[in-house]
Amino acid sequence: MDKKKVFKEIMGWVYPIIGALILVTILDTKVFAMVQVQQRSMENTLENGQELLIDKITYDFKEPKRGDIIIFLEDKSRDKALSDFKIFLDDLFNRKDIRLVKRVIGVPGDEIDLKDGCVYVNGNKLAENYAQGNTEKQQINFPLKVSKGKLFVLGDNREVSIDSRSFGLIDENQVEGKARLRIWPLDKVSTIK
Repeated sequence: MDKKKVFKEIMGWVYPIIGALILVTILDTKVFAMVQVQQRSMENTLENGQELLIDKITYDFKEPKRGDIIIFLEDKSRDKALSDFKIFLDDLFNRKDIRLVKRVIGVPGDEIDLKDGCVYVNGNKLAENYAQGNTEKQQINFPLKVSKGKLFVLGDNREVSIDSRSFGLIDENQVEGKARLRIWPLDKVSTIK
């Protein structure tokens, strides 16, 4: 076989593969990603080992709102562009173990208080049919005012969750995306509310 023809045949395979890898990288860093739940803090809403599809675009256009289930980067801020690509590379080599999945309870301007095992937002008891267990105070003092650019987050499984009661408010720029769809296991596939 002619060397030029072999080279052309090889390149006919290499270019589409490179193109597909670039497309997957762009989609994963900018549009959506798959994340595995790696803690029990969101039970019974989400269970350890379930795979989620997260939407990375929504919060580029609007702020997270109370009740949203978010995925955020533990101890890291997300500054877009190069930072997104670096996080993608970290994911390839370290698995996605730097993420936490929690529910937004307080947004900027809210006052959060915990009394008698319940959550109060701006003086009103929050109706939380998704919460499991009592919501007890931990290391943070309450009432707590949520400042601009910050969020107060809790796990739905309140008695085991390490959340804003322990580590305080998170920066909005730590938020990687909104959980949209549970995709694994197959018998649990559903939208996330």
